[in-house]
Amino acid sequence: MPSGTTLRFDHVPLEDFLACLKLHETDVRSGYLPPARALKEARFQAVWEPSAGEPPASLSLFLLQETDALSQRSEAFLLVHAPSGTASFLRDLALRLRRYLQKRQIPSLFRLDPRYGLVTGSALDPVDPAVKWDRPGAYVALYLTEDTASPSLAVMDYVSTEHRKRFQEQFQRYNQVPPSTPSLLKATFKRLLGGAVEAEVPRKLTYRLLTGLAGFLGEEGVTSPTLSLIFKDLAASDGKRVLLDPRYGAFYSSGQDRFVASLGELA
Repeated sequence: MPSGTTLRFDHVPLEDFLACLKLHETDVRSGYLPPARALKEARFQAVWEPSAGEPPASLSLFLLQETDALSQRSEAFLLVHAPSGTASFLRDLALRLRRYLQKRQIPSLFRLDPRYGLVTGSALDPVDPAVKWDRPGAYVALYLTEDTASPSLAVMDYVSTEHRKRFQEQFQRYNQVPPSTPSLLKATFKRLLGGAVEAEVPRKLTYRLLTGLAGFLGEEGVTSPTLSLIFKDLAASDGKRVLLDPRYGAFYSSGQDRFVASLGELA
C-alpha cells in the first residue's frame, strides 16, 4: 500500500515547467519547485510524428524508479511508450535516446523482455518466435545503469532455454555488451543466509535529467509537450509555494503516487 503524502501535477505545459525551473535554479529565494529529492515519478506526453508521411501518434516518456525486493538496490529507468503500430519507429527513437544520454555521460542499458525482446508488446523482433501479434501499446525500457548484473536486466533465468541464444544476440546488439547471467536461485540463497549485499547509491531523479529529456524531445520535433510530476512526503503548504499554475496540481494525504499500477497497462 502507498504511504506518505503526494503532491501531484498533471499535464503541465512543458514550457511552463522549464520557465519555472529556470527561476528555481537562478533565484536565491526558495519555493518555486519542491526539492528534487522529493520527486518520485515524471511523465512527458506529446504528439509525435514517427516519420515523414506517417500519421501523428501519442508518445509518452516515463521517468520512474524502483527498488529490487531481493537486493534492495534502487535504480531509475525510462519507459518510452507509443502505439504498437509504430514499433519500428519506437525502437529507432529509443536507440537515439540512448545515444543522446551517452553524449551527456549518462550511462544506460536496455532491458529486454524475456519474450518480446527490446519492444515489449510488439511482434517486431521477439525473443520468443511464438509471439505473432502486437498488443495495443508498446514500450522500450531503458535503465540508467551500466551494470548488466542489475536484477532488472539480468533476466536470463526467465528466458526459455531454446531462446537464450537469441536473447543474448539481441542484448549484445542493442547494448554493445553481453548480458549477465547470475543465478536467481543462488542470489536468493545468498540473501537468505545473510550474505553481504553490494551497496549502491540509489540513482535519484533530478531536474537536470528532466531538462535533458525535454531537450531530446525538442530535437525530435514533438508537439504539444506536457510534463506530469509526482512528489512524495511534502506538506500541503509546500504545494502552495510552487510557482506552477495550481490548476494542474493536487495534494493527497495518501495514494495517487503512480502513473501506472503495473507495466501491463502499457502493452
